[in-house]
Amino acid sequence: MSRNYATLLTVSVLFGLGLGVYEFALPYFLDAHGISVPSMGVIYGVAAALLFLVRVYAGDLSDRLGRKAMYGLSVALCSLVSALTPTAPVLWFQTILKSGREAGASIFDTMYQLALHDEDATKYVNRVGKTRGFQSLAEAAGTFGTGLLLVSAAYTASFRLSAALLFLGAAIFLLAYRPRSKSNDSAGRSSLRDMLALDLPHPLLVLTLSSFIFTLGLSISHCFVMQLFWERQFQATKPVIGTILMLHRFTIALPLLLVGWAVKKRLKQVFIAFVMLEGLALTISGLIPHFFLATAVWLTHDLLGAGVWIPVQSAFIQKHSRPETRGRDVSKVFALASLGWIFGPLLAGAIFDHWYGGPFVFSGAIMMLSAFVLFALPSPER
Repeated sequence: MSRNYATLLTVSVLFGLGLGVYEFALPYFLDAHGISVPSMGVIYGVAAALLFLVRVYAGDLSDRLGRKAMYGLSVALCSLVSALTPTAPVLWFQTILKSGREAGASIFDTMYQLALHDEDATKYVNRVGKTRGFQSLAEAAGTFGTGLLLVSAAYTASFRLSAALLFLGAAIFLLAYRPRSKSNDSAGRSSLRDMLALDLPHPLLVLTLSSFIFTLGLSISHCFVMQLFWERQFQATKPVIGTILMLHRFTIALPLLLVGWAVKKRLKQVFIAFVMLEGLALTISGLIPHFFLATAVWLTHDLLGAGVWIPVQSAFIQKHSRPETRGRDVSKVFALASLGWIFGPLLAGAIFDHWYGGPFVFSGAIMMLSAFVLFALPSPER
């Protein structure tokens, strides 16, 4: 294992731990301080609206300045947000912090994929699966630990722990990582018009449209309602919910760790089939009135979904990105897709108070719709 790959893997684990702690604690922290479910939708939606330009600009900068600075900045920013979150539980401040948190996480998500591709393109699918898999296992541990910690409503301690883990990750990365890609001034400085232009190759446009639809669906169920559903629908306690969400992270990690070994052919068909299965599992889980059965079905949605197709999608994006503007192309696909997060939490906030299972049902149905767009994607053999 190379030094750089070991560094990227270590930082992803620390990032996952910090992410698991923060994401589990935040909705309960907001709820405990009187911020309503519709207001949470505003916090999450506004945060997503600001992501687009940040993510595209970060990718463009990484083409010209290299990946290391943007990667380190993203982890440090998330650490700062976690540290500041418990200081002022008011709507406007939490909206600013959540916006910063989403910006940092989105840049990290783009940079670790670019860094892995720069390190060794031939091992990319296997390494991106393993890196994301270990990150998900770490998120599971962070989520479970926070579920136990919040029995005593220890919100400040949770956010401080998240900040410390992320700060350690940023320090390790900046000290240990040696970038393979060099700065590329020949790429030129992009104007705002360049960054907003839909000038992507056709396969990337297909992936962008499908990803936007999928993200819209995902964001309806995978926001603040993911914790609150089990509490309001089934009166589950925080430790029980922490266990469910720990298993949620574990079920995505297992296939991610194996996908590089198991999936080698018919990537397009695998991609479509597992997006469909993920949406179907979510829709069914929102309709089941029994706690254990609903939980069991819900926990299959990543095991039979994102845990398989995420590395495949990432490989398609890298394959069709242009080498001289790879950072811009990759980040633009993810940035355009992330616009779905503007609308999903707002829809979730409007639906949830009337029908607790509704966000899961609508989420899954929209995910399945996104799979049909992928039929326009060229097969890898072409």
